[in-house]
Formats: sequence, structure tokens, C-alpha cells
Amino acid sequence: DLHLRAPAGAGKTFVALHAALSTLRTARGSRVLFVARNEALALFAAAWLARRCPAGARRRRLLGRIDLLHEPIGRGPCSLRAVRGRVERRWPAAAAEEYSLLLVDEAHHLYDNAASRAAIERLVGPRTRRLLLSDVSQAVARSIAYPAGAADVHFSEVVRCS
Repeated sequence: DLHLRAPAGAGKTFVALHAALSTLRTARGSRVLFVARNEALALFAAAWLARRCPAGARRRRLLGRIDLLHEPIGRGPCSLRAVRGRVERRWPAAAAEEYSLLLVDEAHHLYDNAASRAAIERLVGPRTRRLLLSDVSQAVARSIAYPAGAADVHFSEVVRCS
């Protein structure tokens, strides 16, 4: 497990999306759950991942291995599918045997709420890797109950390449 902390705009989501893509491309049968408080961020992540895969059957297979979870968290994850070049969501997601990777963007908000934290943690299996992303400027003064044992990584420098 890894907890990546950095200021807004430092590239946390970018790193997480590349980790998701790498997991999906290299681990046959892997499943990824992208969790975000904000629906727009979750949809952005789904679209970003879909654009990195050729259209057609390969894109459909890739999207079939990604689930999204956003507020209201209690509704549970949704599954994704490609329909006429668009990404569509369906609730509830098919029950995943176990997620290979669980990405939590804005973890400082989601883990600060006991109900959200419990709902997310129920989706963690024994072999699930977590990648938590937190904004250091928004989490400094709070005592947030993050999962124990995650390696703490802090971005100290932002490098842009456009």
C-alpha cells in the first residue's frame, strides 16, 4: 500500500492513472477500483483510461475491469462499458472477486468521514493494493484515520511536461 501526499496540481492523479493502466496491462484478470469523492473526477479518470486503449474489443475488455466509486459512496461501485465511443456506467457493479488495485483520490476527504472510510475498506481484499492520494494543504490540521501500514510518499517538487 502507498499513500501519496502532495499539494493540489502536483500530479497525484496522473501517477495513479498510470499505475492503474500498468496494472490492467500487465496483470491478466486484474480489476481496478477508482474512488473519488467528486463524480466529475471519477468520470475524468474513466475517460482518461479509455483513451489509452485502442477502440473496439480491447477497450471494452479494459473498461470491463475498471469500476468507479464516487459520492454518494453508500450506493456502491459502478461498472463501466464502452458504447458508441462513450463510457457508460451501470449500478451496481458486478461483484468483483477482489480488486487488484484500489485508488482513492482525495483520500483526505473520504477517510475523514467514518461512513465513507468503512464503505471503501469493505471493498479491500487480502491481496488488494491501495494507492491513497491526499492533498497535504487540506489534511494538515486534521487527524485522519488512514489504513495502517501504507508507505508514505511526499512529492516535494512539481515538474510539468506538456
